[in-house]
Amino acid sequence: MEACPGCYNRRGMALATSQNFEHRTSRELCIAFSRALIDARNLPEFLEMVLPGIGRIFKTPKTVLIDYREHTDQFVLLHFEGYGPEARHDLQRRMPDMKLRRALELREPYRSSGDPCFLVIPFYLRDILEAVLVLEFEDAADAVLDEVGREAAQVVSKMLGLLMSSARLKVNQDQTFSTEDLRKARQIQLSYLPGDDQPSGDLCEVHGYNRSSALVGGDYFDYFSTRRGSLQGVLADACGHGMAAALIVSTFRGLLHSEMGRRSDFEGLFDYINRSIYAGDEYIQYLTGVFFDFEEGNRHLRYCNAGHYDPVIVSSEGHLRTLPGGGPPLGMFKESTYRLSHTELQAGDLLALFTDGIIDLQNREGDFFGVRGLTGLLTQYHERPLQEISNLVLQEAQEFTGGPEKEDDVTLFLMRIR
Repeated sequence: MEACPGCYNRRGMALATSQNFEHRTSRELCIAFSRALIDARNLPEFLEMVLPGIGRIFKTPKTVLIDYREHTDQFVLLHFEGYGPEARHDLQRRMPDMKLRRALELREPYRSSGDPCFLVIPFYLRDILEAVLVLEFEDAADAVLDEVGREAAQVVSKMLGLLMSSARLKVNQDQTFSTEDLRKARQIQLSYLPGDDQPSGDLCEVHGYNRSSALVGGDYFDYFSTRRGSLQGVLADACGHGMAAALIVSTFRGLLHSEMGRRSDFEGLFDYINRSIYAGDEYIQYLTGVFFDFEEGNRHLRYCNAGHYDPVIVSSEGHLRTLPGGGPPLGMFKESTYRLSHTELQAGDLLALFTDGIIDLQNREGDFFGVRGLTGLLTQYHERPLQEISNLVLQEAQEFTGGPEKEDDVTLFLMRIR
């Protein structure tokens, strides 16, 4: 059976429009996916092309792709369409409203009640949840699937579940590393982190904390000075954890240091690193990260965000603001671009960068510690010494869980303007 005329374009988006959706069958949808796969050179490009079309099939422009990390039992925002470019932070905050954990029990689409309403389509391969696709509807009445729509959702689930599973890093499935190898790898990783002799500027002080959930981990932070009167810093969080994440972080660190040494300006820095990390047809590998360049003379901060949580600033009076903006994770899409944003800092300002190991901590009732929990503590303790702030945040985050810490890498980076 041939796909209906006009539903396939040169970019491979062989998807039905909302007007003729009711006449489509699951077989036609499979044909559409197949043609898109033929045209796409790799899975990231396929996802970038096909997700907006899936949204059109289900009559909503707002689609969110969320990865599931089985080893750490975490849901991670990966890609979104139909929202503003600065929506990542808001979507991360709203993830609990999507009721994603139900996807671990259900293998068919389900709705989360509320306004707006979310329709969640789990992507499974056999017994493993690979990811979820979340469709947002302003009107809950539109988030109802008829028989044909439910069948189409099952096709989407099986197809994308298979593709995402096949594209995982091979090293994630190869557990042949000896304990001694992992210990050596961790020693190398620890040598990457800044020591006590790292530069602190005349007008700023810095402190960083890192803990890995395994012998090797996927979090990384660093700070350095490439020119007099300046301080640069970076924080990154790789997909997954263990050896696979460590390899991505090592690649990122090598590229970053190489580029920092030869650049006089950092515009385009993440563009280059993204193209270098991008793995093409072989597999998906990505990491989120934030880079900043602080000029002490005028307290000017330039920063770039690749799919990470928005940096947080607490003023000397305890007022809170975030630094929005950025692009998708590094290594996800080959042609992604990342521009430097600008802001001015004041004496007493506290800048905080963090990874999801803190944000995703849960208590026994299933509530997340969240960005709000972290920023509340940063605001409360912002006048304390940096190491004391770090210790208090980590201590109270642990008390929040009421039990053993969640198995994920944890990193917190703080900088205060004198």
